[in-house]
Amino acid sequence: MSKTLTNVGNSKALILPSEMVKKYNLDKVVIEETEDGILIRSAVQKTDFQLAIEKLRKEKNALYQRIESQANDPETIKYYAKRANNFSDVDLDLIEE
Repeated sequence: MSKTLTNVGNSKALILPSEMVKKYNLDKVVIEETEDGILIRSAVQKTDFQLAIEKLRKEKNALYQRIESQANDPETIKYYAKRANNFSDVDLDLIEE
């Protein structure tokens, strides 16, 4: 979308479509400078869930490394080598429902 800035006194204003304002909750915005230009985003506080997801995304590499190290642990390998602890013969279609 390309928009033209409007003169407002000695400043310039950007008029956004009302649908966009509603969709992105833009009653109050934060304007940030980035390497690519400017970013306009909602200033509304993020929910606890959104913050938790962001934290998980930032820490996912460390989590994957921890999972990998645990999977390669001799105790873990020994545990799943026993037939009673091996899930390879479970029908995954039953679990996913």
